[in-house]
Amino acid sequence: MTHPAKYFLFLVCLLALPISSQNFSRVAREPKEPKRTDFIFEVRPKVIAPGETATLRWSIKGATKVLIEASALSDRPLRQIGKFGAKGSIEIRPKEDTIYVVTCDGPTAYSCASASISVRVRQP
Repeated sequence: MTHPAKYFLFLVCLLALPISSQNFSRVAREPKEPKRTDFIFEVRPKVIAPGETATLRWSIKGATKVLIEASALSDRPLRQIGKFGAKGSIEIRPKEDTIYVVTCDGPTAYSCASASISVRVRQP
């Protein structure tokens, strides 16, 4: 049989813990995930035929400057497309599969991301 003093000691320790409802709710909450609209970097459509255009669109909350670079399949080094504001879009007309890379300046947690487009010959 368990000694009653053990239960008493357990209750005293439990009551001595500095847990207020505010501290308890802080521990119980899940960490916040960024909203889907806090960071957008995409190309639409993702597949085009040679000569067609697509739209590269971005919206990066907290960014002060956005650098966009591109790397074509046959030309691996990144080449600068331009520097832009935190929100915008440009029309692109790649001749081959291309990866676009965004790098952000500003007090934001997002520093780099990529979006790719495929250029395919469509069957008649």
